[in-house]
Amino acid sequence: MKILIVGNGAHTKKRIFPALKKISNIQSITIGDKNADREEIIDNKTRIINLSKIFKEKKNFNIAIVATPPTSHQEIYNDISSFCEKVLIEKPISNDFDWIFGDEFKLDIKNKKLFESLMYFHHPLWNVIKQIINENNIVKIVTEFCVPHQPNNSYRYSKAAGGGSLNDQGIYPISFAAEIIKSKFAFKKIDIFSKKNYEVDLSGNFNMTIDDEIDFIGKWGLGKEYKNYVNLYSDSGKEYRVDFLYSKPDDTEIKIKVHDKILIEEIDVGIHNQFYLMYDALINNNLNNFFYSNYDNLQRRYKIFNQIYKQINQ
Repeated sequence: MKILIVGNGAHTKKRIFPALKKISNIQSITIGDKNADREEIIDNKTRIINLSKIFKEKKNFNIAIVATPPTSHQEIYNDISSFCEKVLIEKPISNDFDWIFGDEFKLDIKNKKLFESLMYFHHPLWNVIKQIINENNIVKIVTEFCVPHQPNNSYRYSKAAGGGSLNDQGIYPISFAAEIIKSKFAFKKIDIFSKKNYEVDLSGNFNMTIDDEIDFIGKWGLGKEYKNYVNLYSDSGKEYRVDFLYSKPDDTEIKIKVHDKILIEEIDVGIHNQFYLMYDALINNNLNNFFYSNYDNLQRRYKIFNQIYKQINQ
């Protein structure tokens, strides 16, 4: 297996590369860095070279992982798709909705060439949450993903680079909602917020009804107190509380706390590296694990995303 990583920022260094190093059947890893002025050998499998050299050489790769700012995703995909068998793009797969809803995109998704990366769906926790929703008549869901401010030079504060909190944190509660919709949804409220001297959105929330059964509230934010949870409420009065839903340190032991006025049970999900599980599934062709990135799921997710996105540009 020959792997290409496009982008050498903090996410590549902290999450992508360490997870890939744990997968045994990788022959080589090439990291494309637009700022690299010479080839750098990291270890016997890994090298860093300039992106333009990769585009020029067109050497074949089994899998490419694109970890660059959102507005570059489509252009990079066009540059590498001819010499990469499969391409996994960090969320959001693009903020160009004409591309997402277009025929070329549809064909590449259905041919299992193009995938979106949402790591939390690969953690066993997701299947446990789906089981709770399906078996316990859940009538309300509240989920929130907020993080503190990033360094001032982060692309997340650049409108031209596709920054903003909706693209970075907001897609998580949106994707959660999209994956539990069986037939229909209706927005009750959408709010987007920013602050003076910022050119991007910094927080938001939405409230929707799902299948006339579930009241869903999703919240997100950049430059706020860290929050990363979901609470699920059943019609019988039980509450299921989950911390570390979206982002999870590799050594975090995940538990679901069940309350019925008091804590009555803890469901132990265990310790799992969701990035390792995601890359391992793609490398070993376990593509059913990318259920959330098939064509119908992507269309539903980005239909919701697009409706919320329009609030920013009003």
